[in-house]
Amino acid sequence: MEKYEIRKYFTSRIKKVRDRLLQEDADCIIIFKDENIYYLTGFYAKNSGSMLIVSGKNIYLLVHFIYYEQAKKSSVLKNIRIIKFVSDRDDIYKEVIISECGKTAGIEGNSINYDVYVKNKKILSGLGWKVKNLPGIIDEQRMIKDGYEISSIKKACRITDNVMKDIFGMDSRLISGFNENEFALYIETMMVKRNSAGGSFDLIVASGASSSLPHYMPSNRRIKSGWLLFDIGCIYENYCSDITRTVFIKSSQARSFKSGNTGKLKKIYDIVLQAQLRALDRCREGILCRELDKVARDYISEMGYGENFGHGLGHGVGLEVHEGPRVSADTDIMIKENMVITIEPGIYIENIGGVRIEDMVLVRKKGCENLYSSPKALTVID
Repeated sequence: MEKYEIRKYFTSRIKKVRDRLLQEDADCIIIFKDENIYYLTGFYAKNSGSMLIVSGKNIYLLVHFIYYEQAKKSSVLKNIRIIKFVSDRDDIYKEVIISECGKTAGIEGNSINYDVYVKNKKILSGLGWKVKNLPGIIDEQRMIKDGYEISSIKKACRITDNVMKDIFGMDSRLISGFNENEFALYIETMMVKRNSAGGSFDLIVASGASSSLPHYMPSNRRIKSGWLLFDIGCIYENYCSDITRTVFIKSSQARSFKSGNTGKLKKIYDIVLQAQLRALDRCREGILCRELDKVARDYISEMGYGENFGHGLGHGVGLEVHEGPRVSADTDIMIKENMVITIEPGIYIENIGGVRIEDMVLVRKKGCENLYSSPKALTVID
């Protein structure tokens, strides 16, 4: 997509922010979060210390010297003033605020710590400005994806989907040659070779009983026959993907597929799969997050494993792998068209193992589009 084509999406996002400022009776908003700065300008640098000031008439991007050239080259907005600072950011910040001749500044207080909020409130108050906390004003806007975002997310998912299919096609003896850390690195390398920027989070490879830990950190433990859960995702053009599958690694030394803990996990797998399919079927515009969560949670509870499903059904994915909305029992947000969310029920049994099945979906008015085609029926890798 050419830069001038991309620009229309960023211009539209700025317009929505300005419309919101009018509603909030604020003259400008000061943005600190790097992902939100990228969302509105096209410039992204992690932990950059940058500031974006959007008023009704002007846009100022304050960046440190080390990011100045990058900001000039990557920003897609026409009417943006990019200002370089070294150690004088606060002085420049004051000059910019004074030039806007307003009296009320909004701050996205949810993305900064208390000390930063107090410091900026003191600066603004000293200039005679009123400070208005506008938590989540950009994050809320980001929940609904535009065409440019959807295109990038789909590409990230396609890369991850193809890597997942490659894993399913591997020989069990090859997989057993890795420890968990090595296999996580191998998976990330495969994603990079497919033109991603690497993992969108610390990839999870959990073998055997370790699969009962939802956010398990891979170790040097050798992968053996039995259950293997892997939660992976990549970044493409700053947008994330996220998918989880649980498989059975078989070998000549493996115990019967239907005996003992393996038989119990197979039963659990079927329950998790049915819970996910039910939630996918109900996912559409108009349903509340807590209602969608309830679809999967009620089924798992009916099957006797409610206490073993201790996290929300899903979350939004975009510039961050975990962003709004939270699809959980305590979230009243209504799911809307063009939201991108995960649906990932799971059951975890201490010292035995766990099963999680996760897909990302694009919400439509009358249903949802699953962004993955990787198999979900229990896969046995021979």
